[in-house]
Amino acid sequence: MLPALPQRARVVVLGVVGTIAAFFLFGGAQGSHAAGAPIDAVPRDAFLVATVDLAELRRSPLYEVLFGKDSPAGGPKADGRVFGARALGIGPLADACGFDPLSRVERLAVAVPEEGDKGELGVAARVTVSRAELSTCTENLAGRRGGKVATKESGSFVVVEDSTAAGEAARPRLAYGHGGLLVVGRGAWFDAMLAAADGKRPGVREAASHVAMRASLTGRDGWRAPTVLVSALLPRALRDRLKDEMGAELSADGAEGGQGVMAGVLGVSGAGLALRAGGQSIDAAVELVCDSDAGCAAVEELILKKRLEWSKELMLRMVGLGPLLDSIEVKREGARIRVTAGASADALAATIDRLLRLQARSERRDDTRDEPPALRAPAAPTASAGPRGETIPTPRPAPQPPSH
Repeated sequence: MLPALPQRARVVVLGVVGTIAAFFLFGGAQGSHAAGAPIDAVPRDAFLVATVDLAELRRSPLYEVLFGKDSPAGGPKADGRVFGARALGIGPLADACGFDPLSRVERLAVAVPEEGDKGELGVAARVTVSRAELSTCTENLAGRRGGKVATKESGSFVVVEDSTAAGEAARPRLAYGHGGLLVVGRGAWFDAMLAAADGKRPGVREAASHVAMRASLTGRDGWRAPTVLVSALLPRALRDRLKDEMGAELSADGAEGGQGVMAGVLGVSGAGLALRAGGQSIDAAVELVCDSDAGCAAVEELILKKRLEWSKELMLRMVGLGPLLDSIEVKREGARIRVTAGASADALAATIDRLLRLQARSERRDDTRDEPPALRAPAAPTASAGPRGETIPTPRPAPQPPSH
C-alpha cells in the first residue's frame, strides 16, 4: 500500500494508518497516563520542528483544496487533490473504515533530526476515533492486513511494528500512549521521541534556539496561536556542507555579488514560519536569524530582488498570485529579518486549485507524448480543401468482396 511513496511521506502515512489499529489494540483513549501534546514527543536536538493545528486548518478553504472535500456522514471521504486518501495510498483503509483517518487528526508535530539517515523523521499526533468506528474498521481490515504485527511496551507507550520487515533501523514503528498520543518513526530517532514524551530525555521545550524562534514568531498581536508553526536551526557544520554542495549555484550571479549573497545565505543560523489559516484570510510570517548584521543585509537584498522579479512575472499574475506578491513586506532589524504576506483565503484556494489543475493537465500531456506511436489511437480522417477551395470529401473504404 505504501511502497510508491517517498520515505518521509510513508512515515507520515503510517502514523495515520496505524492510528486505527492502535486505538483498537490499546482500548481507546482510556488509561491513567496524562494526555501530552504532540510537541512533547520532540527531542531537544531536533533540526526542524513543525506543529500543525489540523482542526483549525479544516475551517479554511485550503483544506478542501489540499485534502479533498468531506463526504456525507457515514461514507468515506472523497479523494483529495494533494493529500487525500488515494493520493497518499490509504484509499483502501478509508473505504474499509468508512472515514478518512486524516480527518481525525487534531494536532500533529513533525520532528527531523540533524543527523541520521536521509529522509528520516518522526511524527507525533493527537487523534480522535470512537469505539464503534474502530470496531467496524478492524473487522473490515481483518482479512486485508499483511505481514505479522508484534507489540511491546516502552515506557508509557505500547509499540507496534511489523516483525517481518528486514532491518531493525529501517523498520517503521508505531507507538500509542493511553493519553491519545501517537508516535511514528524508525531507528534511534523513534526511541528518542518516546523518551522525550516520557520525560526521560530533554524535549524541544528545553532547546533555547527553537524556543526563541517560536516565541518571536508568536509574540506579536494576532500570532499567538498560528495554524502552522515551523522552526529550523542551521548549525555551522550543516551550513559548511551546504556551501560545498551549492557554492557554484549561489555564485552564478557573478564572482563578487554571488559570493556576498552566498556568505549571507550561509550566515542564516535559524529560520521560522508561522501561518494563520483559520479565517477569511491566509497570513504568513517568515523570520530569519543571521550571524551578523552584514549577512542579514545581503539576504534582505536578495529577498527584495526576488520579490521585484516575481512581481514582474505576468504568468504569476495570470494564475492569481498578484495580490499575494503585492502584499510581501520585508523588515530587517539588525541580524533578524521578518517577511510577511497575506491573501484572501478563498482567492488563494482558487489559485492553488487552478495551479493543480494546470499541473495535472501538463502531466497528462507528457504521458501521452511519451507513449509509443503504436499505442496512440489513429486520428479519424477528415475532409480537406482542394487547390481552388472546394471541399474534397473524406475517402470511403473500398468495398470488400463477398465471402464464401
